[in-house]
Amino acid sequence: MTQLKQSPSQSASTNVDDIVSAIEEDIVLGRLNPKERLVEEDLIERFYCKRHVVRQALFQLDAIGLVERIKNRGAFVKAYTPKEVEDLYAMRELLETAGAQSIPLPAPPSMIEELTSIQNQHREAVETHDLRRVFRLNIAFHRTLFSATGNAYLIECINDFAQKAHAIRFTAITDAESLEQACSEHFAMIDAIKRQDRELLCQLCREHLIPSKERYLSIAKLRHTQ
Repeated sequence: MTQLKQSPSQSASTNVDDIVSAIEEDIVLGRLNPKERLVEEDLIERFYCKRHVVRQALFQLDAIGLVERIKNRGAFVKAYTPKEVEDLYAMRELLETAGAQSIPLPAPPSMIEELTSIQNQHREAVETHDLRRVFRLNIAFHRTLFSATGNAYLIECINDFAQKAHAIRFTAITDAESLEQACSEHFAMIDAIKRQDRELLCQLCREHLIPSKERYLSIAKLRHTQ
């Protein structure tokens, strides 16, 4: 894969978090594929940084489940087995349903306004096929939604497991139909909150997880049969 170099003027601000964020984005947007090797020398050249900075970034990416480091072989984009996918999404369903059940209803008007503002921007990004903004605004929407629970531990767990799924979600975020569906479901969640319909909100949160999981599993099955 051909990587664009950053300019020397950018290099002074490049740190571990910058590298983690950039590689995470590459994985989610399908620029890096499952099992693709991340070569330290290439990353050093791309980000104009020292080897220890790249290694720390790869360590963090491994810790959050986006990269797998294999002894004597290097670092590779995480490729989940079907069972790992099922187990990960089972946990996400448990956590996000618990989150939906904990959101106060009626919700504060400020929360609804913030969610609506984010989702209007998300819809615009979907319509213009600006996948980078789609990715970032999707994160912002869900973090705003579940931050309303007020439970710091639950919020942290939801965010952690959502981040682990980024190596799976690339199959949906690059599919126009999946993006349109996700956009519609976000607006439906806002509407359920306005109507104080907790049962519907929980249902929407559960169903919202299905497309990326099923698409990843179908692609994995196809590759296995080839």
